[in-house]
This record gives sequence, C-alpha cells and structure tokens, in this order.
Amino acid sequence: MEAVVVTNGRDARRNRMAGSRAEPPVGANSIKGQSAPSRKEAAEYIGSLLEGLQSLAQEAQMPFLAYLLTMALEEAKTEKAKAD
Repeated sequence: MEAVVVTNGRDARRNRMAGSRAEPPVGANSIKGQSAPSRKEAAEYIGSLLEGLQSLAQEAQMPFLAYLLTMALEEAKTEKAKAD
C-alpha cells in the first residue's frame, strides 16, 4: 500500500503507512479470562507506532508534533527496558 502525503504542494510518496510494522501485543484484544499484554509488550507496540508517526510528522513538516512524538517514543523505550 502506498501513502501520499502532500507537503507544500508536493507529494511525498512513501512505501508504507506509519506504524505498519507494528503487531498488536498478545492479548491486546483480550477476551474476559485472558491476560492483558505485559507492559513491555505494550511499550514495544506503542513504540513501533510512534516511530511511524514521528517519521510522518517530520515529512509533513510538523516539527513540534515530531518533537512530542520523539518524547513519547523515548518514554516507550524506557518502559520497554524496565522489568515487568
């Protein structure tokens, strides 16, 4: 799937959508009785989504949003590194 982002009147074509590598953690769609994803799994999933969004924000020339996503990505990396 190809996405088109229009920035300043020009198309920035990308081969994949933001966060397309992200796979929901096991238990993300948990049914009653199943366990929820661990903090580490959730942080890994959220981090992969944030990477794609950060890239998109930079390509779309949204520096403040890219900065905020960078801070959120750092927090996700910190959570991923913590033991459950």
